[in-house]
Amino acid sequence: MKLVIKVGGSLAIGPEGPRGDYIRKLISVINEIAQNNQLVIGIGGGGMTRQYAKAIESFGLTDEQKEEMFIDIMRSNVRLLSFLLKGKPVFSLEDLNEKEKIQTIGGIAPGRSSDANAALAAEKIRADLFIILTDVDGIYEEDPKKNKNAKKIDVIPFDELEKFAIEGSPNNYGVVDPVAIKVIQRSKIPTIVCDGHDPRIILKILNGERVGTRIE
Repeated sequence: MKLVIKVGGSLAIGPEGPRGDYIRKLISVINEIAQNNQLVIGIGGGGMTRQYAKAIESFGLTDEQKEEMFIDIMRSNVRLLSFLLKGKPVFSLEDLNEKEKIQTIGGIAPGRSSDANAALAAEKIRADLFIILTDVDGIYEEDPKKNKNAKKIDVIPFDELEKFAIEGSPNNYGVVDPVAIKVIQRSKIPTIVCDGHDPRIILKILNGERVGTRIE
């Protein structure tokens, strides 16, 4: 099976850098499933880029200039995962190789979230499944952080997905950003958005357990 797994920066990367315990659990899971699957792992900037963003607020830089710097930070995260997984770091979608067993991506181009880059990677390799590990347990009708009574959606058909495309900004693209939604919709990529605080949820998904929100 061809899998693309996007690891939310909010899970793996804190303000001071990678979260060691989380990364070690993730690596263990990835190595286990890599035996029988081809993998692309995407990673964001997390707390490190948010902390950096606060530090440069007063300089009056454009969003694109800031994103270029965030990309450099994310590329360090990509290299870390690639070293630990003995995989290939990828900094351009054109460099994705369908024959590589494990590839890590992130920090590709300004104006695109790490979710969007992972979705584009899933499209390019014709992934069987795209898993988005985030800090919430799925997609909700409303923001659950603002409305505690918001209802989680279990299944979203491809043709209804665009209503969840909410414009974001660097370091704040939402649960799934509009570009990722557009890519998932046009290529009909089966996708699961779920709570990734425990990376072993990936194993549950591959064992057929229904978790999070499914886009199908």
